[in-house]
Amino acid sequence: MKNYEEEFDRRLVGKWYKEDMGETVNIFDETPLRMKMSFSSTGYYNFEPNCVYGKDGYLCYEINDEYYRMVYHVRYADGTLDGFYVQHGKSTPVKYIKISNTPEDEPFFRNETVVVPISDKPRIEILKEYAEYDRNKEYGCGNEFILGGAIPEILEKYGYSEHISGLDRKDDAIVFALLDFVCDNFGHNGSGGFWGSHITDLIEFCESHESKTNCRGLSILLASLIRLCGIKARHITCMPYEEPFMDCHVVVDCLLPSGTRIMLDPAYRLYLKDREGGFVSLPHLRELLLSDEPIFENPTAGYNGGGFDKEYYRNYMIKNTLRFERSTLHKDGVDGRTETSRVAELIPRGYPTANFSEGRRENFVYNDAEFWRM
Repeated sequence: MKNYEEEFDRRLVGKWYKEDMGETVNIFDETPLRMKMSFSSTGYYNFEPNCVYGKDGYLCYEINDEYYRMVYHVRYADGTLDGFYVQHGKSTPVKYIKISNTPEDEPFFRNETVVVPISDKPRIEILKEYAEYDRNKEYGCGNEFILGGAIPEILEKYGYSEHISGLDRKDDAIVFALLDFVCDNFGHNGSGGFWGSHITDLIEFCESHESKTNCRGLSILLASLIRLCGIKARHITCMPYEEPFMDCHVVVDCLLPSGTRIMLDPAYRLYLKDREGGFVSLPHLRELLLSDEPIFENPTAGYNGGGFDKEYYRNYMIKNTLRFERSTLHKDGVDGRTETSRVAELIPRGYPTANFSEGRRENFVYNDAEFWRM
């Protein structure tokens, strides 16, 4: 077939939609071929793919930086846009329905402004460039934990009390049992979303969404269950360099009863150890990634009952340990800014902040020691 820069099937022109992730593809009747995409689930609107070309009878387009690259292959089939995309060697089918013969050509936007554009440097180089913090000032970012409380009735549907029966709340084992409790009953769907931030709300969401929620929902749930047992834990949003971004990650920062800090990732039933066998906290993970030190996952780690790809995870967290965000109040039902809580965002030294709004900059903390204090 001819190259799409020369000629392509005009039936592809228009606006196409796929419900998963609220994905929209706009294809314009131009030479060379032009496209725009949107993902309403992430609020990333009308951006152009990295490249567009024809191959083996398919219209092909690529998005994301190298390690996370998604390569789409689609063609017209019985009134739909049908095909697949490949990411990390895995092929996933896609099918779009046409919602308009006229493609939408609005400018790129998310929250109306691109504040920090994505860099073309490798992610590890970006992380190394912004490795340092500034401890010369305290920012007064509060850090209050509400521990204990009544056990929500919905937990007993899943055998909660039996699951932790006989475990001493002063023993680290109870935290790992709670990680297993969450992962035994609920899975991860990155585009699935969540509603509410109370234990009951999160479980009810899972019950109506194939027992799955996104990483934020899973981490809020796990942190809330750990605090219910009187142990300090909070969910942390791990963000990349660019703003806005298409993807971030949320994990749990926990102070074990033994006094050891640990990162728990319920999306992967995961915790990590370093080469000395010590548990790895989230700030320690960032240090290990920067120094190219090995990390060792727990034997039960895996994604939705499957395996664990450590190389993928390592690169994923290299991308998502540039910035961090947390609430200042950690209790069931709190996620972000409320009447009683505000947001603290840890920013490395030298990170470009000039284009952030004044209100956003009020949340910025440059002192890592203060941010991670428990």
